[in-house]
Amino acid sequence: MLDLLQLQTFRVVAATNSFTRAAAELGCCQSTVTVHIKDLERELGVQLFDRSRFSKKVSLTEAGRRTLEYAGRLFALADEARAVAAEADAAVLQST
Repeated sequence: MLDLLQLQTFRVVAATNSFTRAAAELGCCQSTVTVHIKDLERELGVQLFDRSRFSKKVSLTEAGRRTLEYAGRLFALADEARAVAAEADAAVLQST
């Protein structure tokens, strides 16, 4: 099952082109970022990043670019679900 934490890590790596910079931005260690990305790649059955042996920079594969689009949509849906739940909770509080 897709994990939102792994997808968030994926989005930050994609934005920074670096596992190290993503770790710093997320406030975790680089090994955690690596585990999240490897687990996500295993779950999806595709490689999301091209990793250069000569540089610490990474770049999205074609599958990674498509996954990034879907990740954005999934996070938008998660935000929408939170907003709906908050509205329902507010409505319940007002009716009591």
